[in-house]
Amino acid sequence: MMFNVNSIYLTVTPLLIFMLGGILCLLFYKRVNIQRAVVLISTVIALISGVKLVKVLAREEFLTMQVGGWEAPFGITLFVDRFAGLMIAMTALLAVSASLFSFSDSVMPTRKKQIGFYPAFMFMLAGISGAFLTGDLFNLYVWFEVMLISSFVLITLGSKKDQLQGGIKYVIINFIASSFLLLAIGILYGTTGNTNLAALAESLRDPALQTVTQLAAVLLLASFGIKAALFPFYFWLPASYHTSPIAVMAIVAGLLTKVGVYTMIRTFTLLFPLQQYHYLQVFILIISSLTMLMGVFGAIAQRDIRKVLAYNLISKIGFIVYGLAVYTPAAVAGAIFYTLHHMLVKTNLFFVVGIIGKARGSYRVKDINGLYDHFPRLSFLFFVLALTLVGIPPFSGFWGKFMLVDAGLSVYDYRSVALLLIVSLLTLYSMMRIWGKCFLTKFDTRLEQLITERVFMKEYYQVYIASAFLFLVTLWISFSPSWLIEYTQRTAEQVLTPSGYINAVMQR
Repeated sequence: MMFNVNSIYLTVTPLLIFMLGGILCLLFYKRVNIQRAVVLISTVIALISGVKLVKVLAREEFLTMQVGGWEAPFGITLFVDRFAGLMIAMTALLAVSASLFSFSDSVMPTRKKQIGFYPAFMFMLAGISGAFLTGDLFNLYVWFEVMLISSFVLITLGSKKDQLQGGIKYVIINFIASSFLLLAIGILYGTTGNTNLAALAESLRDPALQTVTQLAAVLLLASFGIKAALFPFYFWLPASYHTSPIAVMAIVAGLLTKVGVYTMIRTFTLLFPLQQYHYLQVFILIISSLTMLMGVFGAIAQRDIRKVLAYNLISKIGFIVYGLAVYTPAAVAGAIFYTLHHMLVKTNLFFVVGIIGKARGSYRVKDINGLYDHFPRLSFLFFVLALTLVGIPPFSGFWGKFMLVDAGLSVYDYRSVALLLIVSLLTLYSMMRIWGKCFLTKFDTRLEQLITERVFMKEYYQVYIASAFLFLVTLWISFSPSWLIEYTQRTAEQVLTPSGYINAVMQR
């Protein structure tokens, strides 16, 4: 297939923009205003590039770049299909909103911006983009480490005791995940002589190698399962995320677990297709169900709004992985659609919670009341986002959930579908409990009401703009879902056809 040269350079553009932005932020280390401008300009350009990339891939299907001119499998391969293109565009979209949100000193104090927030933010985005772009398993490990180091800096920024405790837990469990990944790479390289994903996929077609490489498949599942916060490895997420500043928590929650989900889907459709590894398919189905349950039970048990959202995040990761376990084009399309929806909604919910924390000075449910009377706009935003998260029609969560349910019913998996619906009801309960206790109760007159919402919005307008931006995108997907459903269906068919990936990378 012949590609336009300009289109090929789109492959690497978002990654280079994020890296260049991070370098410029380091050069202006103490100049916060300059860093803000660099970050906003960089993320907007990356978003424009990401949207153009999605449009190009709708026509050309694949874009491949062999860095340095070395042909695969000997060089560094950068590869983008529709799935990777969607994830890169969504990363840039969340990056724009998160940068706007962080501009407010109320959610990200200037002192923390002066000690490395923006460089770490940009390099984390570069690591995430690199993980989506890479066509090589070892380079995936490299980008994971870039992402891990940058996110650790963000989580521990300020060096408070709870931040350091959460950061240490985060690093240790992710170090274990990286160790599993390195072991798997060693096994696969020792067996096939390759780390290029396309070349590996070809080599692993040999039935004689399947027994040897099954251990690598299990190690990869464990590594990516940890990063995606699947059962039983999910405990690190609520223990570490809530300790970071809310601006950090929002972008980390929206993006980092989705990298684990992306790599799982890529691995078990390209390297180890689940129709050939039935025991892995059954195992992934089981852990997806347990992830749904443990996540929603954890959300119900929590009394801190941030932890409620963190556990609901875990539960919804179970939804996405269920789509992989079913392993039909409809199910994988549902998983991809739900991933995009969840990235938008979960990030925005953390934005809203950040506004609540600033307005009330606490994230504990018992300390918050009277929000509906004093912050009606914020209340409306939270209520709609909560319904969207649960999957109440006609919001985007409903379309993703409907696609997953329909796919499950088509393969007669009634038990898992029933579980998915029950978990949705329990999610509704966990969110409506917050709504009832924090929004609908009367304001405690013994607490001092410092400012009205109108004054609050004028003082902290950046956080409202960031939230409104994502909210409008969510409404667009909710009330005009057909184009995205069609695109994800075509994406799923592409993902489940490894020969297209292999031929594009190996230039056949």
